[in-house]
Amino acid sequence: MAPDRQPSSHLVADASAQADAQPWLDLEMHQLSVGDYRGQCTSLTLDGMHLVHEQQNQLVHKSGVTRGNLCAISIARTMNPGMRFSHFLSPQDFWLYFLPSDAELDLNVAGGSDTFYLCLDQDRLLADMHTLSERDWSGVTGAPQAFSSADTDRVARAFSRVLHGPAVDGPALSANGIEMLRDSVLLALNGATELDTGGSRPFRSGWRTQRLVSTAREFMDACLQVGRVPSVADLCVVTGVSERTLQYAFRSAMQLTPVAYLRTLRLNRVRVDLLRAIPSQTTVTRSAMQWGFVHLGEFARDYQRLFGERPSHTLARRGTGAASRALFAEIR
Repeated sequence: MAPDRQPSSHLVADASAQADAQPWLDLEMHQLSVGDYRGQCTSLTLDGMHLVHEQQNQLVHKSGVTRGNLCAISIARTMNPGMRFSHFLSPQDFWLYFLPSDAELDLNVAGGSDTFYLCLDQDRLLADMHTLSERDWSGVTGAPQAFSSADTDRVARAFSRVLHGPAVDGPALSANGIEMLRDSVLLALNGATELDTGGSRPFRSGWRTQRLVSTAREFMDACLQVGRVPSVADLCVVTGVSERTLQYAFRSAMQLTPVAYLRTLRLNRVRVDLLRAIPSQTTVTRSAMQWGFVHLGEFARDYQRLFGERPSHTLARRGTGAASRALFAEIR
């Protein structure tokens, strides 16, 4: 595979378009906070590795899995309230996050945050780590992990230099970039301390919160796919907890109540439909009702409040071709 020599950068006006800019992940992104969406995604592929720098002005929820044998190293360079990586509810600036292959990606990224991640072959990473250290790294592949490392900022600077530094003609960029990325990640992990996710009460609480929310979300998705909107009572039955416990879990993990999250999820699903629809073959009403909105006036008000435009305008932009240009504009 011939590596790309220059990064590509895209301005996006919708969370789903930001997810589409990263085809090596089975990724879904939903906007959770209110207002017009403005994001930027800069990426570079080198020797099968994918380096990404993301910024957006709204709180988003990201879910999905890595494809193939890819794992991911993630860094949040700017920590803002509302950030969450899996069951780590209070991330810190000096943490490195590791997402193993075939593990569930589930995080909240706050508006105004500055995040990097690197996807790379997991088998090769573990082999390299074994070469550097006698430490057994096989245990990190079961679930998302966080590490405390004094080298986190150095890794972020290395990522930024590769993506935003001066362009270099020819294959030198590829060779130098590959070695810089691998070395910075390997050295940071080798000197990192794995966080105590089992014995610490906050982490135990985070695991329980994550399990409850994940179970509820999976049930929401299953119901919505067959045209049913689940009730809070349904969610309590499937999770086996009281409404109060479920409310606390969702507020901790998603910054929203279960009802508000479910409604926001449905609004995001409508928006994706409208952005991808052919106007002559669909209507706002049809899409709204497909995702369980019966009171169309209330739906239209909620949609405009969340996304900053009326649903009819979203569909019209798709029809004129302006949506695709606005949602996925390459700037470099």
